[in-house]
Amino acid sequence: MATAKTAPFEELTKLASDFVTTQKGMWDHTAWMDFLGRVQQKGGAISADMQSHLGDLLEAMKDYHTAVSSTEDVEKAMSTVFNESVAFVQRQKGVWGHEEWEDFVTTIRANTLTWFEGMEAYLGGVLESLKVFYALSPPETGREAASAPKVTRPAQQDDLTAIPGLGPVLAEKLNKQGIQSYAQLAALTDEDIAHLEKNVIKFAGRITRYDWVGHAKKLAGE
Repeated sequence: MATAKTAPFEELTKLASDFVTTQKGMWDHTAWMDFLGRVQQKGGAISADMQSHLGDLLEAMKDYHTAVSSTEDVEKAMSTVFNESVAFVQRQKGVWGHEEWEDFVTTIRANTLTWFEGMEAYLGGVLESLKVFYALSPPETGREAASAPKVTRPAQQDDLTAIPGLGPVLAEKLNKQGIQSYAQLAALTDEDIAHLEKNVIKFAGRITRYDWVGHAKKLAGE
């Protein structure tokens, strides 16, 4: 397994993305060894497992690069998908479900002009490869609790998944924040919503887009 000397997640994945883009999706053994040398220079521990993981990441990015190679701006397409993918993995802390995946796909479709049939398979390959390196990175630290919305636990827990756009995964995240009833969601302020979208559910605009507050008010009988 890779040691604790693994290069930071963003730095390592940026090296991989730049390599694939510079090589135009094609490289030989010499170029591969040069890439490994650059990883080592950044503090990466090149064990057999690490080489295998790096190979998988490069191949996933290569597959995407090949798929968009006929577009007018390949570098822009690569950069967009790479940046969105890295941000997604970090935001989800390496763990996501189908609902989060669908939101990610929607984001990519909205931010790239290179969408085509089969794109989801390429994106899935990139995310799964990035997930490995995220797991090898030091745990993130944050100050999320400092600005958490003030909520009171209800006597009874409501089925939050009855609200559009709020699946089991997001409901569990809200429950852990003490939000377990329609009344609590109905009472969210703009500040609460901003905090939840940024630090808890980690999907910008989702609460407003699906009007969780409005639906919660109806379910709560308000």
